[in-house]
Amino acid sequence: MSRTGASLSGMAEGGVAYPQVFVVENPGALPAVPLPAEPRPRWTRLPQRLLYLLVALALCGVAVEAFFIARLYAQPAVPSDAATHAKQQGGRGDSGLDRKSSEDGKEVEISPTKRSSPVVKPQKPSAHLTDAHFPVLDDDGVLRWGLNGDAFTHEIEHEGSRLLILREGYYYIYSKVFFTEPGCAMFKHLVLRSTQRYSKPMELMKSKRFSCSAPKQPEVLNSYLGGVFHLYAGDSVSVKVENRTLVRHQDTSDNFFGMFMV
Repeated sequence: MSRTGASLSGMAEGGVAYPQVFVVENPGALPAVPLPAEPRPRWTRLPQRLLYLLVALALCGVAVEAFFIARLYAQPAVPSDAATHAKQQGGRGDSGLDRKSSEDGKEVEISPTKRSSPVVKPQKPSAHLTDAHFPVLDDDGVLRWGLNGDAFTHEIEHEGSRLLILREGYYYIYSKVFFTEPGCAMFKHLVLRSTQRYSKPMELMKSKRFSCSAPKQPEVLNSYLGGVFHLYAGDSVSVKVENRTLVRHQDTSDNFFGMFMV
């Protein structure tokens, strides 16, 4: 018994009343109760959701790209023009005809399919003439034209030195002449119109060149005429030069003459 217990016993023996005292031993420290976690604010979840969204979009992009790549490789290869031509030539004999094997094993020649010309014809009357020259016995200076090179006619007749109109309308007429610079002489380049309404040809356009400078190496020049005129069916147009010996003919395209309906 402890000292306190002895004192209390002595007081009891002396006849003094006292309250009953209990001695309680220390049971030890109790475990701490955890505090409730504080709720996280909602704004802290937004970056995480955005990250998930970006990752999902990236995966969708990869899937779409893989789909298109697989589709591209799944398409059959288109043969090139050279391969197609070689394949076609391989099935032809020396005669240029297609060869096809029949049921009895013999080869049958088939004529190739005719293709339409790739040249697109103009929708309106037009003509372009080249290769200008002079008749041997004609000294009036009117140029005669040919259909060499890029020359053509469409709904306009070519009659030697002139173009004959078949449809009435407005036409742009042009002409270019390549010539040597004259020495103290006049060079004229004219576009003439002949019609049943007048007895003589009419001058539609004219160009003049005169030079009389100090002696030097003559230059080569170009004379170009062009304009829009109203022509009737049956009219004809031609080109004339004066001092014809100055005209040069180095190439078919040096001198040309033409027209087209506007």
